[in-house]
Amino acid sequence: MLLLGHLAKVQGLKGEFLFHSLMDEPEHLPSLEGLILAPPSMNLEEAINSEPPARNVKVCLFRWQQDRPCVAFEGIPDRTAAESFKGWALWMPEALATKAPDESFRHEWIGCSVFTDGQKIGEVVVLSPTPMGYDMVTVRDLRPGRAGLREVPYIKAWWKVDLANQRLDLDGPPGILDLQ
Repeated sequence: MLLLGHLAKVQGLKGEFLFHSLMDEPEHLPSLEGLILAPPSMNLEEAINSEPPARNVKVCLFRWQQDRPCVAFEGIPDRTAAESFKGWALWMPEALATKAPDESFRHEWIGCSVFTDGQKIGEVVVLSPTPMGYDMVTVRDLRPGRAGLREVPYIKAWWKVDLANQRLDLDGPPGILDLQ
């Protein structure tokens, strides 16, 4: 399952939500099939099927509200009905998702080896979106005499990605792995 985002707050009287999107193009939500709303405490990342209180939903409205996505779902007709879903997560099955050949899902990066100048220096723990508009790569530092996690921005020019071989080559500015 892929986490698409969270219902941030109810917007207006018609059951619309401001949507905190984790996807690049949230305007595609109305065309997506198999969407599931689940409470924030329910992690569907490894799930094949959803269990109650999660529920299947269909987006019936998408619009932009002051540069933020706003969505409404069939079966949630008004603000009163919507209030109980505030903060819930929107998921979809990975099998129903499409991506271009040069695109990847964030979870595909987990466990990849990270190399700098041909030497393995770590492995990816997580790839997370940031409010600044780029992803942050969290790397477990495996360099001799080092420990802990290092965060490095995913700036395309710094990274060579080879997911087929579970390898990422980092060519960032000197000292980028030593920043705290």
